[in-house]
Amino acid sequence: MVKFSSEKFAKLAEKIKNIKLEKIKEALPKIKSSAGEKVSFAKKIEWKKLPLSIWEKIKKIKFKKTSIYKFGRKFLKKMSDSWKMVLTFVPLFLIFYYVLGSKIVENIDVKTQYKIENDATPLFMTADTMSFLIKREVDDKMWTPNLPLVFPAYILDNMPNFQTGIITAVKDIAGTLRYLKHNTENQNKDIKAAYKLLNYAPNVWIMSRKGKFNLAPSSNSQYRKAGNELRKFMRDGIYKPDIDDLRLLLQKISTKLQKLTLDSENYQQENTSLWFDGGADDLFYMHKGYAFALWQISNTLCRDYKDLIIENNLYEDWIRMSASLQKAAEYSPSIIRNGKIDSAFIPNHLLMQNYYLLRSISAALKIRDNLAGVSNAD
Repeated sequence: MVKFSSEKFAKLAEKIKNIKLEKIKEALPKIKSSAGEKVSFAKKIEWKKLPLSIWEKIKKIKFKKTSIYKFGRKFLKKMSDSWKMVLTFVPLFLIFYYVLGSKIVENIDVKTQYKIENDATPLFMTADTMSFLIKREVDDKMWTPNLPLVFPAYILDNMPNFQTGIITAVKDIAGTLRYLKHNTENQNKDIKAAYKLLNYAPNVWIMSRKGKFNLAPSSNSQYRKAGNELRKFMRDGIYKPDIDDLRLLLQKISTKLQKLTLDSENYQQENTSLWFDGGADDLFYMHKGYAFALWQISNTLCRDYKDLIIENNLYEDWIRMSASLQKAAEYSPSIIRNGKIDSAFIPNHLLMQNYYLLRSISAALKIRDNLAGVSNAD
């Protein structure tokens, strides 16, 4: 219990007397109101909605007028506009890049031919024709069968098949040149090297496609080397025309053309009922390239074996063979169709192409048979 002395009590009483009651009365409502406000504010606080109240306070700040806000808004607008531009521009670019680019690259050429010199030379010019055909497709044009996706010519299929047909024909004749009677030792090395290089797959760019993807020489680089070997073959010996060699070459030509026509006939029989036939044009242009190459080669063979052909009255049949190959090479429908043979409305272009190839086979076999009873002049 607190005990006050008389002196202390007197002082306290004096202080109480000095307090003005009116001021206390005036102060009490203010104290109550402030206390009430604090209590009501505390009650109104909802802790779960505190982030929202913070966001309201942030909104009171004039954030839209800050440089950060303005920069962000401009950046987002540019991004949205750029995406719209990208989504519009990229498809259009790809359409023009692949469609127009492929049309520019595509060049199925049956007009540029090997020029046969009028002056007689002791060289076997057929090998030079074969080298010319390789150079024409590999260097003078773009080699398309091995192009990857990044090139517009990737979507092509007609030109790659046409070029592959040319190289296949050159390879087949090169395989026969290995067995010519009067080849020298150097010529045998040259033609074996050329034949090996021409057997290289036509669709290799810089990566091997056999199992693992390893670096590998491109198809065009290998074919370019084959062309050099063919030119060496032409110059590494003295050419001597031989009836047995000519007969052997005609046998090879007729055998290979027979295989082409048989493949075409089998394809026609198996696929004429298809509504959409994506393989007919592949086969057509492959055979078109093969026929074009044999047409050029047969023209030079006629020059190399000119004396033997004229002496044995074979010139007319030879012209018929060459002209039929030319017709097969130059036959160019706008759309390749593989219609039924008895159809009155849908044509069959493979059948028409086979007609020209069969004519050339008939002439080649006739020339070969006429040479069968002829002996070489010593």
